[in-house]
Amino acid sequence: MHFEVMMKKLVLSVLPLLTCLMVGCKPGENVRPLVLSQSVLDIKVGDIAIIDVEGAVGDVMWTSSDESVATVVSGGVTAKAIGRAVITATSGNAKAECDVFVRGGDGATLRITPVIATLKVGDTIRFSCGNTLGFDIEWSSTNEEVATVDQNGLCTALKGGNAYVVVKTAAEEVSALVAVEHTWGEYQLVWSEEFNGTELDRSIWNVEVNGNGGGNNEKQYYCDRPENLRVKDGNLEIEVRKEAEKYNGTHDYTSGRINTRGKKDFTYGKIEARIKFPGGKGTWPAFWMLGSNMSTVGWPKCGEIDIIEHIGVLDSRASFALHTYQKNGSRGNNWASTHFFDEPLSADYHVYGVEWVEEAEYGRDKMIFYVDGQVWATAQEDEMENPLSWPFNKPEFIILNLAIGGNMGGSIDDNIFSQQRIMYVDWVRVYQREEKK
Repeated sequence: MHFEVMMKKLVLSVLPLLTCLMVGCKPGENVRPLVLSQSVLDIKVGDIAIIDVEGAVGDVMWTSSDESVATVVSGGVTAKAIGRAVITATSGNAKAECDVFVRGGDGATLRITPVIATLKVGDTIRFSCGNTLGFDIEWSSTNEEVATVDQNGLCTALKGGNAYVVVKTAAEEVSALVAVEHTWGEYQLVWSEEFNGTELDRSIWNVEVNGNGGGNNEKQYYCDRPENLRVKDGNLEIEVRKEAEKYNGTHDYTSGRINTRGKKDFTYGKIEARIKFPGGKGTWPAFWMLGSNMSTVGWPKCGEIDIIEHIGVLDSRASFALHTYQKNGSRGNNWASTHFFDEPLSADYHVYGVEWVEEAEYGRDKMIFYVDGQVWATAQEDEMENPLSWPFNKPEFIILNLAIGGNMGGSIDDNIFSQQRIMYVDWVRVYQREEKK
């Protein structure tokens, strides 16, 4: 019996060596299969999973077939992005694999990279796709006049504008914005009102008559009469007055407000006016625009562009603002910017304007506010396209008015009316440009 036991031990000790010789391996190399604790992982971006290994002899080397999707260190797998990767463990001549399926935090199984691309006409870019489920992919462009894409994700820019490259599988679809830079010509004057006559041109301007306070608790009654609104000496004059008796039996103050609604509206361009403000505590003149679709969608969905607002008690300050459905004065969260000048703005005429630029940066519209040609504020369309947060891709009409009191005008000092309080408008001009072909 003792001899038999010794022989069994000898056979067991020699067998691995004989096996290595038979298969061509070296003594000490692993010939047993590796076994991973998991052969499939279904995880979400940002998750970490641990894979254990059995049967290894010596060190284990870990690799990922796509480190943009998942990385691995000592069996610890970190999900980086939506897609599929194979994690491989190797020890000696033995190896084992684990399929890793990475989904988004919301369960998405498809991604496109990059999500925004800015190109010039003639440029190309190859988009990549992360496809967790491995379904067949279909590529397409939402605007093939602007950019095309082939079935390998190669996109070619053809014309200035925006297009979306769409990746679609049987499960879902995702898209990336392709913003192709415009090549603009020079600005050209397309419309102007010089106020050179003796009467307001009613074919262009509507005169508002109301005492509703403009929705801002203003104190004036807007009138259609020469005491408040007239064309004289090459200017539009809007005068705010303190009445000896209440006007219409309701208001102590009267003024004027005109607009081009239904007669002149514009989308994009430079819109500017040369204005001299009245100054005085309580005055609130403005040069601004409202969306022409206001009658159907209402304010603030129509969008409001305040090219310039002046507060008489803060005579050296210029205020610029935008109002949208999601961000507006009623909510107290509208975009606004101010600049204080060294001299009172009421001391002289100044040119106030906005350059309203289509798809200026990363395919997003931009507003550039300026005084006498000097830029003082800019605002840009939200990164994610949303008509409620940026309605400024449709026509807007022009408004000129002189309010008194109200939410911005503040308290009124009646002593200011020892002199006339007149908003002088020398001209209003609109410039636009065409894209070069």
